[in-house]
Amino acid sequence: MRLRPPRTRAALYRVARALLARDTRDDLLQLLTTLAMTPLYVLPVVLFTLGAGLTPLLLLGLPLLPLAMKLANWIARMDRQRLYLLRNVEIDTPIVVSGKGWKDRLERLFGRRAWREMGFTVVMTLWGFGVGGLIVSLLAAGLLLALLPVLGPFLPDGSSLLGVDIGTAAGAMSAGAVGLGLLAAGLWLGGPLARTESSLVAAMLGANKVDHLVRRMTDLEDSRSRMVDAAELERQRIERDLHDGAQQRLLSVAMSLGRAKSRFDRDPDKARELLLAAHEEAKAAMQELRDVTRGLHPSILTEQGIEPALTTIVARCPVPVDLAARMPERPSPRAEAVAYYVASELLTNIAKHAAADRATIRVFREENLLRLTVTDDGIGGVDPARGSGIRGLRDRVHAVDGHLTLSSPVGGPTIVDVTLPWRA
Repeated sequence: MRLRPPRTRAALYRVARALLARDTRDDLLQLLTTLAMTPLYVLPVVLFTLGAGLTPLLLLGLPLLPLAMKLANWIARMDRQRLYLLRNVEIDTPIVVSGKGWKDRLERLFGRRAWREMGFTVVMTLWGFGVGGLIVSLLAAGLLLALLPVLGPFLPDGSSLLGVDIGTAAGAMSAGAVGLGLLAAGLWLGGPLARTESSLVAAMLGANKVDHLVRRMTDLEDSRSRMVDAAELERQRIERDLHDGAQQRLLSVAMSLGRAKSRFDRDPDKARELLLAAHEEAKAAMQELRDVTRGLHPSILTEQGIEPALTTIVARCPVPVDLAARMPERPSPRAEAVAYYVASELLTNIAKHAAADRATIRVFREENLLRLTVTDDGIGGVDPARGSGIRGLRDRVHAVDGHLTLSSPVGGPTIVDVTLPWRA
């Protein structure tokens, strides 16, 4: 008699859907690739053990020791890449000694990082055989048993498995129920085991607190050096613009007023023309002074905050700008100053280079961050490698532990997203 158990088919359908779910596939693929790589994990352990055992015998095993350490390093790098490709997990690498002396070479071969990588291969050998074997066993046995209700009618009478008569409907159904349980266990365990493995790899191969502190110190030194250079360039720009622009215009205003004063009694019409010219020169000088002081700390920022300060620069921008500000309270003065400077520089660049019809500024609080987003519909194609503008802004943002990301495909739009600590 042919069996058509609807509940079993529905359960098999649900299990199949779970198997095809993306997260489940990724978890199982990660664990199965770990099992497939287990022979690689074993190799440096075997080479190091063999080398250590043969070294006392006329130093025969000495060449195997550095070979084992280099192989462990190669496997560790491959494992970092594997996790990135499978799960998009980025693991910060520890700091590597970059010198070329024999001490530096020994440090790279047998230093703290090298021993961590060798220990990693030992741990992953045990983990791969244990966890990978467990998952494969659960899934293979579960799939086989789950198919027995369908295959039961085709089995010869008297067939048994582990003492259960699977040739009968009751026996096949019981075996199928056990198989579904094993499949469910394998699928359920895949997620926690994959996350545990990712955490284990990150802990053993990732940068530790000392590495992060050294990198942070190096980044701060580089940022400070670039900030000093940028400040010097800004000072030179202000001096040059004041000398060549506003100062010359103010001198022209003074001369025009002097000539108007001397002609006021004998030639009022000419004096009036000189006064009008001086007035126009004075307005041009004021505009140049505003251009010179762009990005500097205005009094409105100190007295009223970032929103009114941004409103003033938006009003002066020749490109129409939509401003959206939403903050329940004021951030720290340093965060306000950096956000104002970044917004001012970006609007200036948009007006000069973007050929944009409209721009948008959004500034708001996001948890403990001040977030600033500037968007324009211009030509795009902004490349930080071709100019110092974006690099200078990024250095200023990084100096207060903030982050700046840029998206500017050719043809636009250009989006600059800045996050700053609220209490920077």
